[in-house]
Amino acid sequence: MILGGIFLFIILAFIVAFLIISFTTNKLVCESNEGNITIMYTDKTISGYTASGLLYNLEDQKEYAEEIGIDNYIDEFSTWFSNNTTGSCNKE
Repeated sequence: MILGGIFLFIILAFIVAFLIISFTTNKLVCESNEGNITIMYTDKTISGYTASGLLYNLEDQKEYAEEIGIDNYIDEFSTWFSNNTTGSCNKE
């Protein structure tokens, strides 16, 4: 019973942390026939991503975004995605 309570607490903590991150970050959602990617970011850096069908090197992209500024990075990535896939990106 104690282990069940601990397990339940860990699951709830994970869900709460995920929800906090989801609500406190901006998202760039890019969808195409080739694959989809969602980049989560704050005013200063990339905080995470999800991708299907596409590769994304988080560490290199994070470093590049910090060099050129997150707003410039988001604009540049959106343009790259539109030019290199059949899809487009939307900020959420």
